[in-house]
Amino acid sequence: MLGAYAVRVARHGRPAMPRLGASPGSALLPRPVVEAFYWSFHAPARALVRLGVSPDALTYLSLGLSLACAPLLAAGRFRSGAALLIAGAVLDALDGMVAREGGRASRAGAVLDSCLDRLSDAAPLIGLAVFYREHPAALAIPLVAMVASSLVSYARAKADAYRISLPDGLMRRHERLAYLVAALVFGPAVPATRLTGALPFPITLGCLALVAGVGLAAGLRLVQRTRAALAAADAAALPGPRTTARSGGEPPRLLRGGKATSAPL
Repeated sequence: MLGAYAVRVARHGRPAMPRLGASPGSALLPRPVVEAFYWSFHAPARALVRLGVSPDALTYLSLGLSLACAPLLAAGRFRSGAALLIAGAVLDALDGMVAREGGRASRAGAVLDSCLDRLSDAAPLIGLAVFYREHPAALAIPLVAMVASSLVSYARAKADAYRISLPDGLMRRHERLAYLVAALVFGPAVPATRLTGALPFPITLGCLALVAGVGLAAGLRLVQRTRAALAAADAAALPGPRTTARSGGEPPRLLRGGKATSAPL
């Protein structure tokens, strides 16, 4: 996939991908990798449109595959779970493309996709939490990763609701999926080490710790940026101090019938 995209760029230049924004990559997942995957999905999306496949059907199927990976991960079958997770992620990427290619994009479909994505995000992490249930410290890592994933997505959703443009940041959904899949695929290569003792699959746990730590920091950073932008907007919308004839602040008073009253400005 990367090789085919490199040939395409060498011959015809980078294709226009407005949906990815100006800088789709990050330090954790370089831009060419993100663009290569997104570019490779266009042909399957057009084929699905010609077949009349519903975008909502792809969304539900993506959720089903993501949920099905949870019991596999809980049983320690990491690579089988990774295969289902990859298939679900591909379908999740295709549903929006099919909707746009077929002229069926709608806000209702976007809400469905966004809400079911949260379930898809949580399912593999719940499965991993069950797998590590006998190791309390390790159990906390997938749980923190699940909270961090929700925080990043929710913070971005709130910023979008208030029409606040945020920087791309780290640990967006495609980055979390990439690192989670890598953790599941390469983790079984080292079942245990002397340093970790009875703790199984330390590579998997290390990748999860990266997702949890970076994701939590990124989510908190997004919340801080959103709050700062809203506070600045609220401050700009407030009326300025009323000017009076006296620089001291009290408005001039007129005497009427022995009583002091404030004169209208």
